[in-house]
Amino acid sequence: MSTVSLREALRRAGLTEQEVESELEAAIRLGALDDRRSVRVRARALVLRGGWGREAMHARLVQQGYPPALAEDALAEAIRDEGWTARAAAARLLTPGAAARRSARRLLARGFDPALVRELLPGVEGMDEGG
Repeated sequence: MSTVSLREALRRAGLTEQEVESELEAAIRLGALDDRRSVRVRARALVLRGGWGREAMHARLVQQGYPPALAEDALAEAIRDEGWTARAAAARLLTPGAAARRSARRLLARGFDPALVRELLPGVEGMDEGG
């Protein structure tokens, strides 16, 4: 859990700002809350699970409360360590026999680059430049 996420959860639970900050400090001091460690774990899980484009994975980490630069560093590390490529991740989402348009929509919705989608699914209507 990110510091931002825990802060929001504590506020929703009705703690005062002073109590929230005290709890956060205690969690950090005890080593239970470490944004660098947790973002690396989450980035690696996203990469291993696959199914998302790089920018979509980054956006998910930022939405979970991690600073963009920290999320970028963790994601770059996980991608490098796991040998992730957008092509391989996208190709794993393709189902043999599935309609190409449906597959294209799925890939685009998961943040894969339209150029890669066109390459993997040539001839899909609406995937031409400007279309």
